[in-house]
This record gives sequence, C-alpha cells and structure tokens, in this order.
Amino acid sequence: MSQKKLLFSGAIAKALQVRRRLGISIEDPASPLDAAEKLGVEVRLADLPSMEGMYVASGRPTIILSSLRPHGRRNFTCAHELGHHAFGHGEQFDELTSDRSYNRATDSKEFQADCFAAFFLMPKATIESGMARRKLQYPTLSALQVYGLANWLGVGYSTLVNHLVNGIGAISRAAGENLLRTTPRDIRRELTGATSPLRQVLLVDQYWGGRAIDCEVGDLLRIPLGFELEGALEVSSDRAFAIAKKPGIARLLHSESDWCAFVRTPSPKVPSACR
Repeated sequence: MSQKKLLFSGAIAKALQVRRRLGISIEDPASPLDAAEKLGVEVRLADLPSMEGMYVASGRPTIILSSLRPHGRRNFTCAHELGHHAFGHGEQFDELTSDRSYNRATDSKEFQADCFAAFFLMPKATIESGMARRKLQYPTLSALQVYGLANWLGVGYSTLVNHLVNGIGAISRAAGENLLRTTPRDIRRELTGATSPLRQVLLVDQYWGGRAIDCEVGDLLRIPLGFELEGALEVSSDRAFAIAKKPGIARLLHSESDWCAFVRTPSPKVPSACR
C-alpha cells in the first residue's frame, strides 16, 4: 500500500474514532464546533481575508477561523484544524493562496487533516442515512437534493459533490461535473425567486436530526408547510421561510411528524457552540 493510501485510511480511522469518542452516531451529522468544545479546543473567529484557519497547540488548544468564509467552508476548515489537533501536528497556519489545493495534496499533514475533515463530516454511512430518510438514490440525485444534504451535513455544496466523486466513489465523475454546473447561487435563486445575491438559504425538513441548525443573522430557512416557530425567528409572509432576524436560540416544530430542532443564531464573530 502506498504512503498516501496509508495516510488516507489512517485519517478515516481517526475521524471515525473521534466521532465514537464524542458519542456521535454514525447515522447523524457532526458539528465541528460542538466537537471542538467537547475536546477542550477553543474556537475563535477573526476578520482575516488571507487565512482559512489556524490551529494553535500551545497553552489551551485554539482554532482560529476566518469569519469572511462561507458557513460550510468554515465548518470544513474547523474540522480540518481538529484533524491537526487529533494527529498532534502542532501549530498550523492555513493560508488562502492560489496553490492551496496543491499544498494540501502534497503536504502529508495537510492531506491527513483534509481527509480527517471529510470523513468526520461526511462518512459514507452518514450520507446514506440522510439519503434513506429522504428516500434518495445516488443515480437520480438532483442539485437541489445534494444542496439539502450539504446543508444537513454542514458542508458546502461543491465539497459534498467532490466527496461523492473522489472520497467515497458513490457517483461518477461525469455525474459530479453535471451537478457542479449548477451553483449554490442558482439554487438559492430557484428557492427564493430573488435576483440579488443572498447570504444563505438553508433547506430544512422534518428529517433533520443529529445536530442543531446553525445559521447567521439574515439567513433564510426554507421550511415546509406545517412548521411552527418558537424564539428568535420570524416567518415570511408566505410562510415558506423562517428568517434569522437576531441572535438567539429558537426552535422549529412539525406537529404532524412530532419533530423539532433547535436553531442557533450567534452574535457576530461568536461561533454557535461557544455561546
């Protein structure tokens, strides 16, 4: 077995080991912010345009994330930095550079941390659990369905597509390229009918479980009819969306299915799990 395959399989094993240690069911998604808190790792946000993330090992272990990155990307970066923590890599600084992908593929520590993040957030069994709940099949996955799964897993749309192709080999490269022809912006416009860019639109359904719904002030939550709201959320005039108008904790309820989920909207620059 090549060195790269050994690193790959070792990172998968480490990611699943950490999930088990934290009591995260293989059928449920994981919040890297909650995981960091349980592992005694502090998470901070900072307005750093040239940085994805940083792991500081000295003193109290700390992860610093760029507040300027999209939510799904921050989640993946947080899990990536947790990988450095889990492997004892010491202090790491992940810059936002044009050769970032090359560096992550050729640097053994970066490759390990990337693989750890992918399988901490997107184990095959977790993806298939989410698909089974929603009665989805790999050969017929649409862009909207993948977008909803990515929201549930807490990752970016293209991150999940690339993982389905390269990480677990669940769909063909051609199928992945076809899905990537649709962008998250296209999907948000389809969901809302808006012509101007939207910060974030989360697809939430009665099959969401395993972690809280994390959003930011100004985000929209696309909800089916029959949902009820409690707390720091407002409903749109057509009752199709819940709107995160202010920081706080809220709850979504679906009486027909006896389902509920908590929604966390942090104050600016305060990660949800650190409130």
